[in-house]
Amino acid sequence: MIEFGGVIYSLDLEAFSKAIRITNDPNETDNTDKSVKTYKDEKGKITSSEILETTLSKGLEVDTTKYELLRLLLDIVMDDVEEEKDDSLGIDRVLEKRPLSYRIAFNTLLEYNILKEE
Repeated sequence: MIEFGGVIYSLDLEAFSKAIRITNDPNETDNTDKSVKTYKDEKGKITSSEILETTLSKGLEVDTTKYELLRLLLDIVMDDVEEEKDDSLGIDRVLEKRPLSYRIAFNTLLEYNILKEE
């Protein structure tokens, strides 16, 4: 947690994970692969066959563009180490004195609920 502008903020890792996740159709949670295996004798005659079915659960799919952008925004906010901040006038005054990149990063992280007020 960090205090900024008289307000305490923390990072919500679940919100970050949700923001970068590629959402899929809930009905498409598994991948099923079917194949037929046949057995032949020495003369090439089919003696038996079996159907093999393999089901794989989908793992986490990440939107790399969103991940990289949100990671950059977090870097900007987390690397802010200016010593002389007057937090007594509130968050709006503190943000006015920050560079545009910082304000965009801070507001975007608030909008995605990755940066949360405590």
